[in-house]
Amino acid sequence: MRTRDMVAACAIVFFAPAAAPLHAAGYKIGTPGPDDGPQLITAGPNPVIRIPVAHQHAASGCVGYLYFSRTTMRFEVLHPAADKGHAFEESMADMTVAKQWTFLGSSMPEAEFKFRDGRVFHFFRVKKRFTEATNEKFNWDDVLPWDLLIEAATKLDSVVAMVQANNAQVAAAAKAAQDAATPPPPPVDDSVAMDSAGLEVPPPPPWPRPADTAGTGRP
Repeated sequence: MRTRDMVAACAIVFFAPAAAPLHAAGYKIGTPGPDDGPQLITAGPNPVIRIPVAHQHAASGCVGYLYFSRTTMRFEVLHPAADKGHAFEESMADMTVAKQWTFLGSSMPEAEFKFRDGRVFHFFRVKKRFTEATNEKFNWDDVLPWDLLIEAATKLDSVVAMVQANNAQVAAAAKAAQDAATPPPPPVDDSVAMDSAGLEVPPPPPWPRPADTAGTGRP
């Protein structure tokens, strides 16, 4: 199944007259991998994160990234090219609903966002690999827990803190691995350095006792 058909298949499941609960629909969503978490695009006082998503249409869909900031939510369509017009940017101040989507009494693995202008959006959170590929076959394992999308829309600072903590752990682990793989420098022979500087190098211990200089007039 091509990427363009991915959400169409979902729509068949979700819009069927006899929609069933998730456990009865015959699918199980996947588990996020190391590359599937939110990405911090802009740090500082006005952070921006992005999350890979699939946007469900009435009977089809498109994939890309949702960008969250304190002031806006923006959807970037990666493919198919014919659906580039589904990109949008909405003000967070105009958001009226951010919750899990419920259809015919069944909770769907999607986030629902509504805005004051009447626009309603349904998004799956998906794996980054699926978002970036243009010929990836759909598998329910590519769909990830939806709740991160809601948290990004309503508790951005907590998501940013989570991303920063994770990035710090990854950087520390990478540094530790690099340090473990780097051999220590060879010991420095100080005597060579002293010889090269024209200094007298003392003999190794035990040192001989100084000669008896009594009666020689020398100290």
